[in-house]
Amino acid sequence: MTRRWRALHRAGDWRAVFAKTYLRTTEGILAAIAKGGIFENPPWIVELDCEFAHRYFDAFDLHEAGGECPRPWQLAFSSAIAKRTLIIQDILLGMNAHINYDLPYSLRATIPTGIADEELDVYRRDNLILNAVLASSIDAVQREVADQYDFLLNAADAALCDSDEVFAGELIRAWRARSWNSYLVLCNSELAAPAERLIEESAVDNALLLLQVQRAFPALYWPNRLWRDTLGGISRRRRTSPPL
Repeated sequence: MTRRWRALHRAGDWRAVFAKTYLRTTEGILAAIAKGGIFENPPWIVELDCEFAHRYFDAFDLHEAGGECPRPWQLAFSSAIAKRTLIIQDILLGMNAHINYDLPYSLRATIPTGIADEELDVYRRDNLILNAVLASSIDAVQREVADQYDFLLNAADAALCDSDEVFAGELIRAWRARSWNSYLVLCNSELAAPAERLIEESAVDNALLLLQVQRAFPALYWPNRLWRDTLGGISRRRRTSPPL
């Protein structure tokens, strides 16, 4: 994950924003696991985290190779490559594809099938605890992304006090709750096929809505692009980064 982010960062690829967000978020989850006493089933959290990450890697590699990756990811990747996004869109488009599209399948792949309700409840509780762990990392992730990619985010963060972190935490909670429900429907063999279509359509609809932000704030686009393509690039070149 670190190697992938560094390569994108050095190239000035706008996909680096979500890659950095995901890297730091994952580090926060691993730190919570290492701390102990937070999750009831830490090995499952590790397994889920790895399976989840590989879905992002697979989608990225498919898109790079010119293959057909899931459409929510295709919209996120192609929009960043075309430089049609604001920083916040890069973050949210990636989150949407990963949480609303990938997560139900990762849950299905890592939770044993046919387990009793009491056993399933342990997974459900740990999944809810993940919401709090993710929310606790929002401010640190936001500061680091802002420092490297858009200084205006720091100004917005200061102006909004804690309301932006609260909103992000609630968004993550709502999206992850929907993904848990989607996972439960996927487990029903009779409903799996229509559920798969609904999961993709919902994530695609979210992405298309997120891509409309420029229409609401058109004056932000060109200053954002100027910073990311010129001043941000100069800043990146001046920084010393460790070797791949």
